[in-house]
Formats: sequence, structure tokens, C-alpha cells
Amino acid sequence: MSNSPSHNLDDLMRSLNLRLLTAEQVQRIDELLAEVGEYGEVHLIMQKGELRYINKVESYKAWKSDDGHKK
Repeated sequence: MSNSPSHNLDDLMRSLNLRLLTAEQVQRIDELLAEVGEYGEVHLIMQKGELRYINKVESYKAWKSDDGHKK
């Protein structure tokens, strides 16, 4: 059973050698990056050496170019 998905995930997590983030935090950051769309940002807010907040910022063009398309 050494090739089970959970075993492979454990191996992957050990090989990443994460020092500040948990696997759950990495997964959530990845999800937010996928959600921000064409214009957006994901801000990581650290306090006292720990990830405390993750802010997702979505931006939208507020004007159209002369040809009627968004810039």
C-alpha cells in the first residue's frame, strides 16, 4: 500500500519542507488565485511570523476603449 494517494501526499508534503504555511493554507491560496479572474490580487498578511489573513482583491476595468472593447 505504499502507493496509496495519502502516502504520496505525505511524501509530497515532506518534500516541500514548508516552514511558514500549512498544506491547508497553500490549498486555500491556490483556490483564491484561481478565483481572482483576469484582474486580481491575493495578499498574504503576516503578523508575528504567522499567516494571519489572506485578502482577495478583484478589479474590474471601469472604462472601454474607443473600439468598444475593454482595455
